[in-house]
Amino acid sequence: PPPPPPHNEVVWDYTDCCETGENADRTKGPCRCIKIVNITEKNNQAKWDRDILLYYGLDNFHQNHRQYADSRDDKQLNGGRHGDPDIPFSDCEDPHNNDNSSGETLPIVPCGSIANSLFNDNVKLFVQKDNSNEWNEVSLLRTGIAMPFDKKRFNNLVEDSQLKKLEGKIAKPINWTKQLWELDPDDPSNNGLENEDLIVWMRVSALANFRKLWRIVDHDDTKHTELKDGLNTAYLYKLEIEYNYDVSSFNGRKKVIIARDNEFGAKNKAMGWIAISAAIFFFSFGFLFSALRRLDQ
Repeated sequence: PPPPPPHNEVVWDYTDCCETGENADRTKGPCRCIKIVNITEKNNQAKWDRDILLYYGLDNFHQNHRQYADSRDDKQLNGGRHGDPDIPFSDCEDPHNNDNSSGETLPIVPCGSIANSLFNDNVKLFVQKDNSNEWNEVSLLRTGIAMPFDKKRFNNLVEDSQLKKLEGKIAKPINWTKQLWELDPDDPSNNGLENEDLIVWMRVSALANFRKLWRIVDHDDTKHTELKDGLNTAYLYKLEIEYNYDVSSFNGRKKVIIARDNEFGAKNKAMGWIAISAAIFFFSFGFLFSALRRLDQ
């Protein structure tokens, strides 16, 4: 059989965008980082067939710290505290509760350090066709980014359509700028604790430098039928990032990655190093046990 097509990806580190002013736009709302991307610059012979994935990457963020990784309430995340959301599990780090505008103490949902540090930058992708000065927004899917078995572990406290009725009964994590029911108000099935951005973030990374799936290009959207088979290499593309997430507290870096998936999945150096380390570990112990057995004979 023919070899699988190569991995394609374009990486843009936009950490310093708003600080330096380069590629930044502050004319309306939060700072926005804007970058025109040439997808063939380092992939001259590569095809960008569907499916096209967008990742965010963080460097020097230690999600694998034990106290951080344990700071969650899985029963709460699974919707198991119906009618009793004010008693989060003790593993959730303080504060468990927050005061609302009336001064009443409310339970934080979701509680814990992982949820409180949820990545909240926003991304848009635009395409410019040949002989055109107009940028057209590319539809990006917010669903399909979480692993199916992870999604089964997250359930809302109430019916999806009733999330707004939790107002005044629960409080959002302290660092969040949105309420739980505002994570994806356009899609009730992707809102609240069942929001896939939240689910992806809650799966902690084993390494300090990691990437997580952010968006998937909607190749079937009729607004841009020219992208139904992938990204056209004759077109220009533009990334626009709403800059919200502060990485200065942990001396981190953040980046956005446009990548092409293939039969073996997206590029993942971390998994490669883990596999190599495991192979060396088992080979070493196999060799050691074999040598010890020979000595006993």
